[in-house]
Amino acid sequence: MPPYPARYRLSDIPHARGPSFHRQIFANLSHTLAARADDADTTPQASASTTANGITASDLIEEAEEHWNVSAKSILAAWALTAAGALLIVLIYSAARPRWKLIYLPRLKVRKTSRTPEEKRKEKEMLDKMGARDRKAYMDKKEEDKPDYYPEGENLKGKWVARAPRAVKGYFGWLKPTWRETMVELRSALPRWMDFLIPKETVTDEKGRKVKQSASGPSLFEQDLKTLHMLGLDAVVYLIFLRLLKYLFTAMAFLACLLAIANYYLNTQTSYGGTSAVSPTEAVEGARRIAETSTASAPSSSSTSASTAGSNSTSIIENPQLLTAANITSNGLLVHVSFEWIVTMMVVVFVLKACAHHLKLVQEWTHMNYNEVSFKTLMITNLAIRPNPSKSISTVADAKREIKSLILGPHRSKVDSSVWFAVYNMNPLHEKMEEFKKKKFKWAIKAVSMETFYEGGEGVFYDSCSGRLCGLSKSAQDRVDDALTEKQNIEHLQDQIRKGQVDVKYTKLKGTVTSAFLTVPTAKKAREVLKDSRDKLKEAGYHIQRAPRSQNVLWQNLERDGKSRHSHAVLGKVILVIICFINTIPVMIVTVLANLSTAIDRWPTLAKLTESSDIWNAIFTVIAGILPATIAALFSYILPYIMRRLSRWSGALTRGQLDKAVIRQLFIFLLVSNFIVFSLLGVLYETYLTISEDIGQESWSTIYASLGDVPAKITRAYISESLYWLSWYPIRSVVAFLQLLQIPRLIVKTPQLLTIKTPHDLAEVAQPENFEYSHLVRSIILELQVLLMYAPLAPVVVICAAIYFWTIYVVHTNQIKYVFDSKETDGKCWKVIINRVLVATVMMQILMVLTVTLKTRSAAMAVGAGLPIGVIFLFKMYLRRHYHPDGELFSQYIDKYEDDDLDVDNYAPEYEHELLREDWMPKFKTVKNKVLMARAMKRFPKLTELLKVGQEEPVTGTTKKSKKKKRR
Repeated sequence: MPPYPARYRLSDIPHARGPSFHRQIFANLSHTLAARADDADTTPQASASTTANGITASDLIEEAEEHWNVSAKSILAAWALTAAGALLIVLIYSAARPRWKLIYLPRLKVRKTSRTPEEKRKEKEMLDKMGARDRKAYMDKKEEDKPDYYPEGENLKGKWVARAPRAVKGYFGWLKPTWRETMVELRSALPRWMDFLIPKETVTDEKGRKVKQSASGPSLFEQDLKTLHMLGLDAVVYLIFLRLLKYLFTAMAFLACLLAIANYYLNTQTSYGGTSAVSPTEAVEGARRIAETSTASAPSSSSTSASTAGSNSTSIIENPQLLTAANITSNGLLVHVSFEWIVTMMVVVFVLKACAHHLKLVQEWTHMNYNEVSFKTLMITNLAIRPNPSKSISTVADAKREIKSLILGPHRSKVDSSVWFAVYNMNPLHEKMEEFKKKKFKWAIKAVSMETFYEGGEGVFYDSCSGRLCGLSKSAQDRVDDALTEKQNIEHLQDQIRKGQVDVKYTKLKGTVTSAFLTVPTAKKAREVLKDSRDKLKEAGYHIQRAPRSQNVLWQNLERDGKSRHSHAVLGKVILVIICFINTIPVMIVTVLANLSTAIDRWPTLAKLTESSDIWNAIFTVIAGILPATIAALFSYILPYIMRRLSRWSGALTRGQLDKAVIRQLFIFLLVSNFIVFSLLGVLYETYLTISEDIGQESWSTIYASLGDVPAKITRAYISESLYWLSWYPIRSVVAFLQLLQIPRLIVKTPQLLTIKTPHDLAEVAQPENFEYSHLVRSIILELQVLLMYAPLAPVVVICAAIYFWTIYVVHTNQIKYVFDSKETDGKCWKVIINRVLVATVMMQILMVLTVTLKTRSAAMAVGAGLPIGVIFLFKMYLRRHYHPDGELFSQYIDKYEDDDLDVDNYAPEYEHELLREDWMPKFKTVKNKVLMARAMKRFPKLTELLKVGQEEPVTGTTKKSKKKKRR
């Protein structure tokens, strides 16, 4: 029986192919190796090139190649279905978006203040009196007069405030901003001598004559500066990254078309290529013939029958391998080595342009936030300051003096500065706040909203099912009183801690200070101190950096000492390896499901079911085709969350470090699991088994010559995998478009949607999601790897990937502007994601070196293919020196700014712990209707005090919506 029974071959179903086929190959390899071992016990003198039942390494490599051989018709059908599905999703989204703004525009709904019911009534009466033409003119004028973003107004002095851009009306209005931005990008990329391509507009000159001139518009930098003003640096950095990918690979796609034509010419018209192919149907029959002829114990017969499985065709539809380098050998690969050089230089040019543009935006961002306390503060870690009488350190004031001396040196008396570190344990305050937010405040607001929305008496509320059984009820007024009392206790504890943090002259130092924050009067001074002290402190074993915003600090990790963080980091890496190893359990399940046909043949009960009815046959086919991909997708979705939790436990100090750690781990995991292990090591290991007995007995040149065409078959095997990715990109594109409909978010929040009773419940469910770098980049990392690694070998992959990246850009631009809300980390992930691009480029170059070496056996060509690796390393060194935000170039440019903070009093503010901030109260989760809010304030007078934040006005969260009809 062949290792893959022909009756239930999943390779006959193009859309059922996936990463699970890697596991199929390994399952068959292990089965064959076990048989080889049994055969070796009976025949010790067997040749190394033979295996059990006469199957050779070449046969297994050909079988692996066949698994990736997707027909061109299947690929075209997949892209046709993708286009149809994408069009349908866009039409549905365009119709649903203006109707369900809480779902599709949550970020805008949070920040835009709605009109009062009186204003709406007056406008309706006015429109009713107008004619159709006047009404249209009025609505057009109203649309033009809308502000570009909400809330309106300028930023606070030296502080950034998040905003949401306005939503353009129209069925496809959501696509208009992206179209305009794309036009600006293309116009900025054109050289001056190509200005004739820019659209013209008719204007009137000074003499009243109408003339045509180039349409004026914002530059690319001005456009991004406006986006920076609205969305923040994190979102802009991500959009720049997507822009880099879409234009890099679009330019690469045009050249890839020429390379595909060259591949076809080399394969069909020259002796450097060939037209042999392995079609799925023929390969199934070939595998059956291999098994049948192997019973005759003729080792060579399997190779002969395997060759009959192939076919020769010059039709691209029948043989899509003609567009790849699978059959090209010898000097024909010079074309691909040249293309590798071109791709390398294109990556260098595009990344360099993107880094220069990014640096300018970082400089503007720094100036935009010059009055933020975090920009005036430096964070130093790896400290070990404890009470030491020999150094005159006994009080908290002594420890602060020591930290100032360590960072500022002899100039500490000339610079006004303040030092902050946790003098008291913050855990009790943290626990009180969490209990208040999740229980006391939440239940109080829910009780108030229920009684306000459903008038007609006082309700009774229970904490839990056990409370309901025991009759432990509370009224809405009791819940408001309890929440207000808990809030006052928290504020009292905050005041005590603040006073204790300031009055430290006689406070005894307890424990060890492991980290601290030093604040100076201006952001410019903070940059100067950082530049002067970084190298000196690094040599002493300390780490100093500009402090993150207090809400981005992981305080529990920061309070650990260096040894504890180190032990957590080491143990975290060990656990990560174990998790990745445990991830093979679902892989094993995927393998079993993907090889369901084998299980059916071995279990008579399942075999009888299958033979008894076509329905059972169809059921097993569907299970084998759908469940493996579903299980694999589920675990790939969960893995980033597990990695994030583990990175937090391992000692990440800030959210920025957390994002960077998850991106690095995902990149390595996907690279190893999708390419190194399953694509290369499998066939290389089988080749090693072929030559293992000759190692030590023959010279390497003799062993290499004895392999014959096995190396070329290895390269053909992993190049054939590119056909799978051609059918994989359509699926990823559809998944990207599905993000517009927010289906995963709606599925997760279905229980909450079914229990909505008040406007408050609806407002709570419709909160915008947090913008997480690691979760968005997760969907791009693998695509980036695939595209760059196969660019010189399978150029059609580049064309498909370019389409995918344009899709991602359109979808994610809309999501970032209107759906996701950012917890600003000041663009910490830029360096990491750019490094992933460079690493993927190096992997492409390594794969080219391997291909050229195995196919040509020419040292000169291998060196020529490997030289671009040095170009990338030199380029990386150049970027590190000139385009790093902490580098010399950045300092020289940013110091030219005359910050407005030079005019303020020359004193250093205090850096605050996140738990000590006055705006610690929950936001945007209170009653949303102004009429209902006024009714609630009247019925529950203490609600005003409960919703008050610090010394400011109450956080009502109202959007002035009209009164809704009461539910019964």
